[in-house]
Amino acid sequence: MKDKLKGLIIGMSIGTVITGATAYAAGGKMIEVFYSVNDIKVDHISKMPKGDLKPFLYNGSTFVPLAFLSNALGQPVKWDAKNKTVLIGEDQGKKIIYPGKDIKPMNTQSALGIYNTFEVVYDGPTVIDNIGNEYSNYHTYRFSSNRDNWIYDEYYLNGQYSEFKATAGIFERFKNSLDTLTLTITLDGTEAYSHKFKAGDPPTEINVNLKNASKMKIQVSNGDGSEMSALGLFDGYFTK
Repeated sequence: MKDKLKGLIIGMSIGTVITGATAYAAGGKMIEVFYSVNDIKVDHISKMPKGDLKPFLYNGSTFVPLAFLSNALGQPVKWDAKNKTVLIGEDQGKKIIYPGKDIKPMNTQSALGIYNTFEVVYDGPTVIDNIGNEYSNYHTYRFSSNRDNWIYDEYYLNGQYSEFKATAGIFERFKNSLDTLTLTITLDGTEAYSHKFKAGDPPTEINVNLKNASKMKIQVSNGDGSEMSALGLFDGYFTK
């Protein structure tokens, strides 16, 4: 984590202030900020937030979204509204369990297909989703161009976990694929979540309640199968 923090600080070196805007600070005070940050790099890799989340300068300091910082450090972020506190990483006694590091799939299956592949990675080489976000923690479900393809992985929970969170989306390399990918999560054989992804759909946040569940199955399928395609579960984690 120290190396990632070092890369974050280096990547936030700021040049000349060239563009100004106004915004409200806490308490309703009008402030002037400057959008002059061209890029943010973590370990020499660009991780610049997009759209309204772009960083800005105020009083000599650079402000970036907490979600960006959390992702750069590979840690979950949460807002505790009751105590008005930002929580990064483990919080309130909950233990964070990362697939690929702390828990492995107990069973992985796929339909026949030479290019059907599955991978779960923690703190590995970065991958990019279809809107340019980069991740180092991810599940990869990649398909050949055959019809009725599917891949699933199962996790043994034994009723010990409370929730599963992740971001699901199409990989940048396959963002123009004509296929529709369906993500389905079942708990002990009962469907708990389902969503279809096609070209142009942004990544979607997933939050599945795991109370008393013994087994979780994550399945991705592409019924069309006209082209190669791939779906990712990014920054996924279980809590106890």
